[in-house]
Amino acid sequence: MLVLVTLIVFGCNTKTDDPEPEDNRFFVEFTQDVNEVLYEDGNANYGNGPGIDSYPDSAGRLHSQFTTFIRSALDPEYENDIFTIQMVRFFADTSWITYNTSFLLFDEGTYNYGSWNEDSTYFGIDGAVMTYTDSEGKIWSSDQLYGSQEPWANFEITKHKAVDESQFGAKTKGTFNCRVFDGAGLHLDLRNGSFHARTIFQHE
Repeated sequence: MLVLVTLIVFGCNTKTDDPEPEDNRFFVEFTQDVNEVLYEDGNANYGNGPGIDSYPDSAGRLHSQFTTFIRSALDPEYENDIFTIQMVRFFADTSWITYNTSFLLFDEGTYNYGSWNEDSTYFGIDGAVMTYTDSEGKIWSSDQLYGSQEPWANFEITKHKAVDESQFGAKTKGTFNCRVFDGAGLHLDLRNGSFHARTIFQHE
């Protein structure tokens, strides 16, 4: 039986101590053509939070942790302008993934770009998937099902640390360059990307 778990939390850090300024700034930024694109949590109602997608079936479990940036949680049309960074891995086991295993999906290192399916029978491809929904509501994805990456594409997580928070388990930094596709033959190139995000949804 196909099972979907999708949970996203948006919000600000509720700790009362004073963190380092950069450690409390959550953002994703990149260049698309000549345009500089920035989502920055806490400014103009922007938000950032983690979530989980997980599908078990007879072949195993396709599992991911993701982090999403939005313009405004108060806007009913917020899904028309969002950016998601998803880490995907296939497990030859239908058991629910432990928190520690989920945590390692965003571990420091370099990753290939992968793919996500709504059925683990197709296994997916381990790696990162970037999904960009532009201001017109059009969805672009690095998913390998839609097209192949160029030699200049890369994805690296440069810092990943556990935090004591009730809604998310880590703060993660990284860089990326990738091509995203609309599934109909068009693509965009996202260059000089960097991010600092709340990651690892607290599901245990």
